[in-house]
Amino acid sequence: MLSSFQKADILARAGVNVPMASPAVNHDDGPAPSDRWLQEIDNLFAGYVARRAARSLREAEEARTLAKLRQANTRLTHPSDPDGPDED
Repeated sequence: MLSSFQKADILARAGVNVPMASPAVNHDDGPAPSDRWLQEIDNLFAGYVARRAARSLREAEEARTLAKLRQANTRLTHPSDPDGPDED
């Protein structure tokens, strides 16, 4: 599972405007990000992943439709040759 910082890095690389992490509590190992920032990053990342999945599905559907159109076009332009050239 990705950390919130890894998610924020992915979002930033994808061009998403990522809010700066605001420290909430100082721990022994340094400041920790606020719960609000963590939640905001999780929400932004969920939206980003959903958009990527939707785009992938659209592209797959477009490719399937294009393949069907090409197949139909081939059948219309070469009706006596449905499987390609015959070799005698």
